[in-house]
Amino acid sequence: MKKHFFLLTILGIIGFTGCNKDTDNVQPEEQTSPEETPAPVVVETIGCDIEEFCAYSGETKGVSVTLLPDDAEDKSFQWSVLDESIATIEDNVITTHSVGKTWIYAIANADSKIKDSIKITVYANPQKLVSVSDEKIHHEGRIIIDSESAQYLYPGTSFSTEFTGTAISGKFNPVAAYYWVEVDDQEPFKICTSKKNNRVPNSEQNPATFWLARGLEDGNHTVRVTLCSEGLYKNPKFYGFVIEDDAELTKPAEKSVKFEFIGNSITCGYGTEVTDRSPFNDSTSNFCHSFAYKTTKEFNAECMVVARSGIGVYRNYGNQADFGIMPDVYEKSWLSSSTTWDFSQYTPDVVFINLGTNDVWNMDTFSEDDFETSFRNFLNTVISHYPNSKYVLLTGCMMNGAGLSKVKAILNAIQTDYTTESHPFYRFDFKTVAGTGADWHPCAAQQDKMGTDLIKFLKDNNIVQ
Repeated sequence: MKKHFFLLTILGIIGFTGCNKDTDNVQPEEQTSPEETPAPVVVETIGCDIEEFCAYSGETKGVSVTLLPDDAEDKSFQWSVLDESIATIEDNVITTHSVGKTWIYAIANADSKIKDSIKITVYANPQKLVSVSDEKIHHEGRIIIDSESAQYLYPGTSFSTEFTGTAISGKFNPVAAYYWVEVDDQEPFKICTSKKNNRVPNSEQNPATFWLARGLEDGNHTVRVTLCSEGLYKNPKFYGFVIEDDAELTKPAEKSVKFEFIGNSITCGYGTEVTDRSPFNDSTSNFCHSFAYKTTKEFNAECMVVARSGIGVYRNYGNQADFGIMPDVYEKSWLSSSTTWDFSQYTPDVVFINLGTNDVWNMDTFSEDDFETSFRNFLNTVISHYPNSKYVLLTGCMMNGAGLSKVKAILNAIQTDYTTESHPFYRFDFKTVAGTGADWHPCAAQQDKMGTDLIKFLKDNNIVQ
């Protein structure tokens, strides 16, 4: 019995040892760690697209903000303003309120230490009104000045002055009139006084104040404002310049040459700002793109304009009757005026006359005799006011065919008959070479070419030095 128990014990030990040996030969399974989560990408920099905003009270400025890197998890930010009485910002638009200096900060929400700043400087709006009747303001054109405003109609009418300081604005009645603004040697720009662009915030509605220049270097400057659209039916008015409290005006030096342009839509700059022959619109017309303006600028001349789209010598285009023909309106202050213009105010050295295009609008009914008779009678009137001026009779550039041939022949005969030593007459014909604008009128490029050719003619013939 003991022998059997011992044997079984030995066998059990052997079996147990064998099992352990097999287990040692089995490779353990690989241990796997939980999946690692990448660290979030954080904002490293924030930047505003402007570093400084210098403005006048009531102005606004949009700001763009960039947070980098692009794949940052939290790219939100907030604005902080040091002094909200001077400026505020909402929806990324800065609005200035009062004179002073402050800072605006863009701060990353992910880390308040990441920020960018904008320096704000707010200037006082010019408040000192210089009346339109002030002798330091120079007027060009047929203008009637009363105690409050200057009334005018013809394109090319202008107001200029020299001023000190950093800014200047002007007061106008808020009608759909367009003005060309020239400050020093800066690029000219156009304003419309029925719109809010360039309007000084919080200014009176009538008259309304419009910026002409701001943020200039402190010192001496010049400004010239020219009515570049036609004022008929609009009745534009100018009330004076507004300057800084410590600024002063000086009247510009007198010009040695004086021009008068008598004409129609071509002289007015009708449709010069388009090239697609689109219908007429005040917004695309600009006298300051016309041959007349270019010629005036070339000789630094003073300018008087008596011109209206559609006007003729013996009949208007389409027989329009809402305003008279040129001989009927020339001696008035303007077309719709009941007052007579005082010709002693201005005597031109050279009178340019570009009429006839509207008279030949329908060649089937055109009367050469009526045209010539009316033209000669009109010249007698003009010469009675300017007996010692030079005269340049122009054609084109919209006439062609029989109409052009007949008008040229009549004008050539008039030149021969009227030229004298005291008032010499000249003839010049424009050519169409550079394209058309609204309603087949000359575009700006064509007007520029016309001006270049006329300037050369005037110099070659010693008409103007």
